[in-house]
Amino acid sequence: MISENFPDTATAKRAARHCDELLSRAATPVDLETEFARLVRQIGDQAQPLLAELCDNRGLTVAMGSIATVPAADWLAQLGAGGLHGFYSLGQDTRGALVSTNVGALVAQFERILGGTGEVDELCDTLPSSAACFARQFEGKINSLLQRASDRREFALSATGEHAHEILPIAGTEKVWTATLTATPKDATTGWEIRFALCQSTLIELVGSRAVSPATGRSIGARGLDGSAIGNVDLPLRAVLVDVPMAISRIAQLTEGSMIPVALQRNVPVLIGNTTIAHGTVGELDDRVAMELTHTNFDTNFSGNS
Repeated sequence: MISENFPDTATAKRAARHCDELLSRAATPVDLETEFARLVRQIGDQAQPLLAELCDNRGLTVAMGSIATVPAADWLAQLGAGGLHGFYSLGQDTRGALVSTNVGALVAQFERILGGTGEVDELCDTLPSSAACFARQFEGKINSLLQRASDRREFALSATGEHAHEILPIAGTEKVWTATLTATPKDATTGWEIRFALCQSTLIELVGSRAVSPATGRSIGARGLDGSAIGNVDLPLRAVLVDVPMAISRIAQLTEGSMIPVALQRNVPVLIGNTTIAHGTVGELDDRVAMELTHTNFDTNFSGNS
């Protein structure tokens, strides 16, 4: 029979505190401005391929403007007349996103697809029947864009109209988070603005119960790796000098003495697993082959002291 004394509670508790960096800290409320900025970046990243396909213009570029928080009534006043508006609800309630664009700008994109110059009457504020199908395709792309950027498949177009205040199901005094996307087709002289607005309850729903650590906490590596509990953990580094694609028939013919021509890359990736952490060139050090790093993906403060 094995007899062993179990450590008392106090000793066990001290042993569990061997690494302060890994201890959980009290959560703080989510910073909605930071979360909205993250969503805006996601929208910008996902928008380019969707809008490029819609406009049949692979050279189309996308830029996101600054974000703002304003009362809904003020935002509606900024939109003005002559717009195409869609409310994309998040589920079955009043939460969702209002996406607006100028009718004239939308028609201009349609004209370019047909081989035109994209120049339309500045007073164009009514969607012509010839561009109605293109408008529905645009709304479909926006629906996909919101789903992908938020990773929420519940987003669905629930209302459209020429007057935004008629389809936005929130009070004018309620604040909305806003951003403007500008898509510029290749060879176009002007950009196409698409405006996004989310009410605060929608943003909170997207964020969910996710919380972040307080700003006063120290993250792993914040005090320098020399003083960190993870500083001495070994990680396997590998440098990919060359990849040589070769047909199976040729591989089967390889024998001792066979010569395989290779061309070393000028920019050799250095990886940990499948993650590239640096690039370098092949050199020599003390009569041995060595890698001279020309670029790393580390934060410059990663190994510094806080």
